[in-house]
Amino acid sequence: MVTDVRHPVAVIALKTVHTIIFAGELSAILWLIASGLLGRRDRTVGIAAAAVAAEVAVFLANDGVCPITPLTERMGAAHGSVSDIFLPDALARTTPVWSTALLVVAGLLHLRSLVVSRPERMLMAQHAS
Repeated sequence: MVTDVRHPVAVIALKTVHTIIFAGELSAILWLIASGLLGRRDRTVGIAAAAVAAEVAVFLANDGVCPITPLTERMGAAHGSVSDIFLPDALARTTPVWSTALLVVAGLLHLRSLVVSRPERMLMAQHAS
């Protein structure tokens, strides 16, 4: 719901906060991909996974709408999810699609590293006995 009252400073502040959150979440997703490629399983992977899981939970709990979007619209931004972030329209509109694809890739890479490293762990356990 776009109001007649415009609060340009509030809109810019909300868009800035949303863009920073977006950058953090994208960094976490990219780290999950990189760590999956490297076969890393450490605290940083857990932190990145928790951050992404929290963002996904909030997004899904709000019926696929970021809670910042209606706030930004109430402050006078144009209607639509691309109005609440500093990104090109095409990128902002398709974020759920390509970020989901990146998360699937990250998940598959981590699954692969678990499967590949399992025989190695079994061999090490046999040699330790």
